[in-house]
Amino acid sequence: MTGNQVTFFCQGPLEAKEYRLCKEGSPDFLVPTTLIETENVAKFSISSIEWINAGQYMCEYKSPNGKREHSDYLELVVTGVHRSSVSLSALPSPVVTVGGNVTLQCVSQHPYDRFILMKEDEKFSPALPSQNIHPELFGALFTVGPVTPSQRWRFTCYGYYLSTPQAWSVPSNHLELLVSGTLHKPRIGAHPGSVIPSGSPVTIRCQAT
Repeated sequence: MTGNQVTFFCQGPLEAKEYRLCKEGSPDFLVPTTLIETENVAKFSISSIEWINAGQYMCEYKSPNGKREHSDYLELVVTGVHRSSVSLSALPSPVVTVGGNVTLQCVSQHPYDRFILMKEDEKFSPALPSQNIHPELFGALFTVGPVTPSQRWRFTCYGYYLSTPQAWSVPSNHLELLVSGTLHKPRIGAHPGSVIPSGSPVTIRCQAT
């Protein structure tokens, strides 16, 4: 989220020197804000994230023979860059039978190029291209399932532009799927019966089977 602090960690062998943090497409680099020599870990901190910090990062160090060794790239996504809201809903309902599928609809009145679905802050599926859901509503439809009761099904979604794929919108509302059919059907009954004279007491009992 914009305004938050982020810290990168880069670890190399004990003989590693001159750690750097590099952003893809930028000639500049960061030097470590902290170097933990006992663990040979370099820490790079950005105190207040802005949209220009979004992108692909890698760290590197210099080995004793003078060669620079590089890490894999790490994607840094910054959310809250675009203020046009998005919303998330379940079709036909957020209540899903065990083993069933459901469609999640991520929409916005703003014409984002792509929409992406997140489950517990992790990418759930590849981003989908925007389509016209209604005349003035843009969005994407994600198929989720089969659902199981062994995990939590809590989602958010975002929109973004192809020109800045790591700069996302504000998050949508949280949507949690409820998994039905995990317990036996309850039994309902009335005492003394289901036909009662007006003014008489009645007890309704719901019992698990």
